[in-house]
Amino acid sequence: MASWGDINAALNRLVREGVIAGFKTNRGDKSSRDGLHVDIVPAAGGDAEGTRQTILDLLTPLDDEVTVAVTTATPANA
Repeated sequence: MASWGDINAALNRLVREGVIAGFKTNRGDKSSRDGLHVDIVPAAGGDAEGTRQTILDLLTPLDDEVTVAVTTATPANA
């Protein structure tokens, strides 16, 4: 399992590249025992399903259990 820093760096790169507008994960939540869950906001005009698959492909090698949900609301920490 990758560190929060590795996951954060990968997702922040996608924000900088304009692939996603924002994200939120459960990784900092000490009460969460489930695998990695990521809520993403695709960039304006982006392909939501394609973006979700890109994130899954990027993060699956970093964590055994990855779930990616697409939302239209900007996450609080984005």
